[in-house]
Amino acid sequence: MKITILGSGSAYGSPMSFNNWGKIKNSDNPKNRRTRPSLLLEQDGRRLLVDMGPDFRTQMNDNNVTGIDAIFLTHPHYDHIGGVPELGRVCCLLQKGIDVYASDETLADLQQSYGYMFRPNHEPGLGDIVWHEISEGSLSLLGWNLDVFSVPHHRWRSYGFRIGNFAYVTDLQDLPEDVRGKLKGLDLLLIECNNGMETVHNGHSNYPLIKKWLEEIRPRHTVLTHLSTRVDYDGFKAQLPKSVEPAYDGMILEV
Repeated sequence: MKITILGSGSAYGSPMSFNNWGKIKNSDNPKNRRTRPSLLLEQDGRRLLVDMGPDFRTQMNDNNVTGIDAIFLTHPHYDHIGGVPELGRVCCLLQKGIDVYASDETLADLQQSYGYMFRPNHEPGLGDIVWHEISEGSLSLLGWNLDVFSVPHHRWRSYGFRIGNFAYVTDLQDLPEDVRGKLKGLDLLLIECNNGMETVHNGHSNYPLIKKWLEEIRPRHTVLTHLSTRVDYDGFKAQLPKSVEPAYDGMILEV
């Protein structure tokens, strides 16, 4: 499976508005320039987009993505669903329908924010979107078998998954024991590390917290994503063991 990290940033990207780099020291390093969180899974012609944030169009163009077959939305925050209104045009451009998988909470927020998208034939392409409600457990999607789980994030639940020896977990403040049990024996763990080395009570994780989980889970390779402007790529990477590295936009992983 090929995994392309389309966006490795947090909710506000880096730099943030007004060219604000926060605590990033080297603005010349392209790996510090991050769009909102999203990734693309590809195998045998199947393409699954995970999250569709406000940088969707730019991410598709910058990475020369020519199509998608389905979308998995982790939770209803803007940086993960801000590109969903483009789905009508996506269906028109690709001349096919798109299946969207999301929790009941995420679907409810989408209906509240973009109710017109749930009314058939409001505009071209919208009638081709098929909405699927997900929950924890086994999910068959594009021929993949996903083990879907959720983690706490503020007052919401953020949904992650495991496919074979790869797992993705984003937007979490804790990794419950039952989820840690699902993540043992991985070749690759892609996990949110919004706060870098800092301890900040904002519904997100940091490396000192993740390090404790890794000692139990023991994945072969870990990539830290959803990085805020608290994280300078080179400075952060220098503090990590060889089996752990920060993500960057355009990063390609194989598993």
